[in-house]
Amino acid sequence: MKHACWLISLYLFAVLVDAKPGDVRIDENPSYWGYQDIKQALNNADKKSWLFYRTLRNSPRSKNTCVYADVKGKEDDGKTYEFEQGYKTGDGSTVTKTLFAIPYKTENPEGTTRQKENAMRVKENKDNPNGKRYKLIYSDYHCCDVLRALEDENEAACELYLHDNCISKAVPKDCAALYGNACGTDASFRNQVYYASCKNTTEVPTEPTTKAPDHEITPKEPPPQAPETPEETPTTSTLPPGC
Repeated sequence: MKHACWLISLYLFAVLVDAKPGDVRIDENPSYWGYQDIKQALNNADKKSWLFYRTLRNSPRSKNTCVYADVKGKEDDGKTYEFEQGYKTGDGSTVTKTLFAIPYKTENPEGTTRQKENAMRVKENKDNPNGKRYKLIYSDYHCCDVLRALEDENEAACELYLHDNCISKAVPKDCAALYGNACGTDASFRNQVYYASCKNTTEVPTEPTTKAPDHEITPKEPPPQAPETPEETPTTSTLPPGC
């Protein structure tokens, strides 16, 4: 028995060692800025998106499922977005709330100035100067958005959203590849949040797939390959409160 426990512990240790996080340098690499316009992502004609999978696992919130965000539009100030967030908690209860998102530009470590906002502060009280911060790592502005949740996991947590019209399809290949590069390729970085039952269907929940169907719509130019992160360099560094 002791020998078996030792082997299991050794296996788990090997899995954890092999599970390397992604490269956060993608967030500020100018080569990706064309995919990081958060206003364009928020203005998607398909207003509702579902959190499909994310890296978060060491938090009570990691038990929440069926997380969605439904953008209602801009406030009178022209810069604040109102949206509805909903999710199911670990005990099965449903939570719905109104939240507000204010886009902003992050500071580039090399001092280069962005032309467009790439991040947002999310809050329940729109007059609150603070809020939970999220970076848009990648969007195809159609089906898929990848966000970095800066309040979780030392600013390295990731969330992948699929819009309502695309939720029954596979994760687009470019989006899945970008998530792997920026957030981690191991399955431990893809903790499933969405199931078919979230839309009141009778489909059996399946594991997320990265196989894109033939009719998948992807950007005209795929995002560039992420730079390799040296193994000896640890990496540290989008939706809203409560989910």
